[in-house]
Amino acid sequence: MADTKQPVPAVGLHVRTVDPTLHKFQASVSRDGISIHIPNVNYLLKNFQECLGTAHKRWCAALWPIPPSAAVAVSVVFAGWVTTQPPEWWQSSITTTIWDLNNTLPGVSQLPSEVRVLYLAALASMIIMLFIVEIQRISLRLLLRYQGWLFEDRKPSNLTKAWFLVVKFCYVRTSRPLLYSYQDGLPRLPVPPLKATCGQLLASLKPIMPQKEFDELVEKCKVFQNKEGPVLQRYLHLKSWINKNYVSDWWLRFVYLRGRGSLLIHSNYFGCSDFWDRPVITDNQVGRAASLIHQFTAVKQQIDNEAIEPLIINGTIPMCMSQYQFMFSTTRVPKPDTDKLHQFDASESHHVAVLYKGVWYKLIPYSADHKLLEPHEIQHLLCSIVDNHKGPVTPHEGQLAALTAESRTIWAETREVHFSRGENRMSLNIIERAMFVVVLEDRSPQSLTEQSSWLLHGDGATRWCDKSFQLVVFANGRTGLNVEHSWGDAPVPSHVMEMVLINEYSAMQTGALKFDEAGLIVPPVSKGTHKTNFLCLMPVQRLHWVMKPELQKTIEQAVAQARANIDDLEFTSKIFDTVNKGLIKKCKCPPDAFVQMGLQLAYYRMENRFVPTYEPAMMRFFCEGRTETIRSCSEQSCAFVRAMDDPSVSAKERLELLKTAVNAHQLRTKQAMAGQGIDRHLFALYVVSRGKDINSAFLDQVLGLNWTLSTSQVPWRQASKKCYKSVDMKEVMVSSGGFGTVDFEGYGVCYAFMDDEYLLMHISSRRSTTRTNSERMMAAVQQAFDDMVALKDALGQPQAEAQPQPQPQPQPQDTQQ
Repeated sequence: MADTKQPVPAVGLHVRTVDPTLHKFQASVSRDGISIHIPNVNYLLKNFQECLGTAHKRWCAALWPIPPSAAVAVSVVFAGWVTTQPPEWWQSSITTTIWDLNNTLPGVSQLPSEVRVLYLAALASMIIMLFIVEIQRISLRLLLRYQGWLFEDRKPSNLTKAWFLVVKFCYVRTSRPLLYSYQDGLPRLPVPPLKATCGQLLASLKPIMPQKEFDELVEKCKVFQNKEGPVLQRYLHLKSWINKNYVSDWWLRFVYLRGRGSLLIHSNYFGCSDFWDRPVITDNQVGRAASLIHQFTAVKQQIDNEAIEPLIINGTIPMCMSQYQFMFSTTRVPKPDTDKLHQFDASESHHVAVLYKGVWYKLIPYSADHKLLEPHEIQHLLCSIVDNHKGPVTPHEGQLAALTAESRTIWAETREVHFSRGENRMSLNIIERAMFVVVLEDRSPQSLTEQSSWLLHGDGATRWCDKSFQLVVFANGRTGLNVEHSWGDAPVPSHVMEMVLINEYSAMQTGALKFDEAGLIVPPVSKGTHKTNFLCLMPVQRLHWVMKPELQKTIEQAVAQARANIDDLEFTSKIFDTVNKGLIKKCKCPPDAFVQMGLQLAYYRMENRFVPTYEPAMMRFFCEGRTETIRSCSEQSCAFVRAMDDPSVSAKERLELLKTAVNAHQLRTKQAMAGQGIDRHLFALYVVSRGKDINSAFLDQVLGLNWTLSTSQVPWRQASKKCYKSVDMKEVMVSSGGFGTVDFEGYGVCYAFMDDEYLLMHISSRRSTTRTNSERMMAAVQQAFDDMVALKDALGQPQAEAQPQPQPQPQPQDTQQ
């Protein structure tokens, strides 16, 4: 094998110098003949070990929930027992069948008789075990179809208790699962009854629509249920038998990849990494970026090795983990009609793309033998970027990322014309094949609102929107993520970010990660530790681009459009310390339902109307499940909202109406999580109707309604307590995230409960309409929460009625903001 710096002679072939960054054999044909690219010797050994590890993972996954050691032991015992049996034992039908394998397996008949018996017996035992494993998985799938536990409040029934015991001790606790061990045991998403879906839909629209329009919709619904509905329903049942999830592939294709609008603000979302009220671990941008690159890459290795345990609710119910495979090394590739989600193999994706002051770099956080670099070594590579930085050749090169914020059709055409060959193609490949993108921002945000909005959009030319996620590190050390939405939902990057911060704080507590007075990482010093030879690190590579006049003009248009969208966005963030989960629990209300009722009250006071409200419910109890819609605006919520500003209604009556509303909301949430929701079913029916050319006036109308209030709660602390064993839980505070508004005249609201102490909320809207104002909406939400909390206190004064506070009146929006 060749040395990494010298060519290898071969008969009839010219072999180029070995490139240690190439992770597989490659051949190319040129005028000089055939060229063979040979990987580094150390990498080949490392690759062989990885192949063995992959084979072991596949073996464990195939046998789960039986431990591999138990499978081997059973095979050995069974084979040994067979060899001790008398000859007449082999006359039975089963053993004759096993012996007949002798004629079907190549080379077995040439083995000695004793070896053949041993081999065939072990093989037969393994086949029997695989059959038993499949029976177990089918049994688990059937057990997990039971959703009754969701609808039982505090005291579970005897049936549910027995069900919990069987699932926990017969399946969940049998062996340590890998990341995707439960995937084949999760149930398929059921198709809800057509009548139930239509009934729930009409009930949700009744308080929103005018009576005449609602009556017309009821008639259309009756026609739908009797005519085209049953036909479409049969197609869905057929698809549910064939696919693991009857809606997830259509949801990805038609909701996300078919979308032709800009991803910036309108599709991508952000997540903050640090709790604003607390100082960051270092205010040095390079030191913080190096630490996080190391930790994110370490988590990627865990995902690749399936070393992360799957999430399990109540220690019993496993959740779907399929989205985690797309967290790293994934890119959304623009196409003229439908984009493509491309995931790259680890052999192709072992680097990160770094954007610094308009220039792109390729940074490899691995050594030549594919070992993960230490944080201080990655810091050295980042310092080489910062210290030796030369600005972009042209201003357009520094704004290249704006193309990914353009219309998907324009970006696809531009990509095909200007990035399909030559140097542009090579540089684009490096970005698209990166594990993730790192953006080193010049800005130092001075508030949570500034940091959040900048994470969402940057300056319009600093977000590569196609990448699965981008790690943004500001000049003052604060960080966050910008995430492409098609591949997965917010709980996944939130969980990964939580694990990264846990590992970072754990390294600081153990002394493995230290910062000097300048905020840079201090190389570890201990006995037996040699100083790092920075000359052996693979240097960073600057990416080069060819900017033709036509491409420059397209970039200018993309930047102008992106910045127009940014200027139209009004964004605000707030940390509530007086209204939190602990206080809401004292009001005996579910926290999420309490917030949703507060949003309904705030919006009604501003607009004097009720509107369709979207909240996603987690559907990961089902295989490949994503989300379902909770329709937060209901007859119960409207009755409560009206009562809050009615002086004739007492505080006690208002509190009772609040409890009725939150209980109804909880029921809808549980129905959605149990696969009994409305909107994904209607969406799938609509897709079938379009595919089969079946017109439905009912589906056209109900799916054409806009979500004026688009809301979402980000789950908090998904990592297990085992992950926090060496870290103080209070040190790891992830500040949730947010997104742009969906409806032109609506709001985008994202919130998270941070333990029992804080409620964090982000609100977005558009400046180009005078109907919305994020600051006034946030103030109205604060007032609504205060009034709702005051209901409990007012009950201590039976004769007093809780008078509503003055309502914020609609005001013209300040266009100068």
